[in-house]
Parts: sequence; structure tokens; C-alpha cells
Amino acid sequence: MEMENIGELICQYRQDRKMTQEEFASRLGVTPQAVSKWERGNGLPDIALVKGICQILDINANVLLGIADDKVVENGNMIMEREIRNNLFSEPLMLEFGEGLLTCVKDGLKTDYVNQTRKKLAEETGMLIPMLRIKDNLELAKKDYRILSYGHVLYEDSLAQDGEDAYHKMIDNVSYVCRTHYADILNKHVVKVMMDILRETFPGAIEGLVPEKISYLQVQRKLQELLRQGKPIKDMLHILEEMEESL
Repeated sequence: MEMENIGELICQYRQDRKMTQEEFASRLGVTPQAVSKWERGNGLPDIALVKGICQILDINANVLLGIADDKVVENGNMIMEREIRNNLFSEPLMLEFGEGLLTCVKDGLKTDYVNQTRKKLAEETGMLIPMLRIKDNLELAKKDYRILSYGHVLYEDSLAQDGEDAYHKMIDNVSYVCRTHYADILNKHVVKVMMDILRETFPGAIEGLVPEKISYLQVQRKLQELLRQGKPIKDMLHILEEMEESL
């Protein structure tokens, strides 16, 4: 791919996410001048920056590098292609908000509050908050927001305040939704991530068992059963031992 095309992609996806060059540069840890240089086709980002660029712009590295050929539009409209891809499948967890909350969400995303909340929930319950997709929705009232799972609204509210407190309240309610609806939010991919983490910590407890003898789907169904019975799922080692004994 020509360097102009990479810069064009960065520019279009950055604008699509309503980010200035300064904000994008700050989140990536480079100067605005460097971003401007890329977007004008006068240089390329270092390969070490590709992962960060893709995370911030919410795109696959193959798209940025021009490797993917599985286009879904005919006219090269990359913004529309991204919108189609993002709306093709329902997300396990999504936060939508009105345009009046855009600034506080953008500022909040510069912090690590989502991960702090994810860590707290994991410590207390053994639940892993899935990757949270966050997007503005112009159809909502300016200060309204809602939390969805697979297209179903699980929580909605309106905020009187703005700024950091508003962002924290939204994320806190994402955690609340997970606590109360985790059996419905949990999917096979999240289970696989949990098993991979468990494998790193306790390899002897899982090697040769998951997914070789017990599938990810079976673990998912067991966890959902426990959650619907109001039972904890944090003691994963004993849950797997019980499943192994019943084979």
C-alpha cells in the first residue's frame, strides 16, 4: 500500500471518531506534527505504533496495512464500510450516549476508569467485562445514555451532570448491568479469554481439559447455570474439577 493511502485511512477513521489530530496524537504518544505528516502522505508511522493506532481507531491492522481484500462496499467509502461492519453483528456489551455527553466520554476514555472497573468486578465476582463498545447515538436525547447487550436495552438513564462524574456513573452502571445480567452477556469468546487467563496462572488445572475434553460452550453453559441460580463463579478451579468429575 502507498504511504498516502495509509495516511488517508488514519485521517478518515480519526475524523469518523470525531478526534482532532491533537487528541489522536496525545492518546498515541506522538506529536500532532507527526500525525499531520502521515495524513499528508509525507511519512509513515513506525511499525511499533501500528497496534496503538488500530486500538485508538478501532480498526483491524489488516485494514490499516491494506492486507484485507474482503470489501463490503463498491465505491471505496471506508467510513460507510466501517459503519456496516460495526452494525453487522450485535455486541455483547455496548454503551450508547447522546451528543451532550460526547465531551465527557471522550475525556473519560483518556483515563483508565473502564479497566479499573473491570479489575474490581473481576476481583469481587470472577466476571470479566467484555470489550465495551462505546458510541454516540444522535437519536438519543442529549444527556441520555443506554447500555445494551446483543441489541437489547438492559439499562437506560438521563444525566443531569457532566464531566468526570457523569462518565464514572455510566461506567459504574455498566458494571451493575454485568452483575445483574452476566448470564445473558456471557458468550463463548469471553469464556475462552477467561480460560486462557486461567491457563497462564494454573496450567496444570486446565491443560488437556479445556477445550480438549470440556468445550468452551460447555463451560459457558455451566457458568450461566450457576449465575441463574445466584451462585458465584469466581472459584473456577473447583467448577472445572466438578465438571471433570462428571465426565
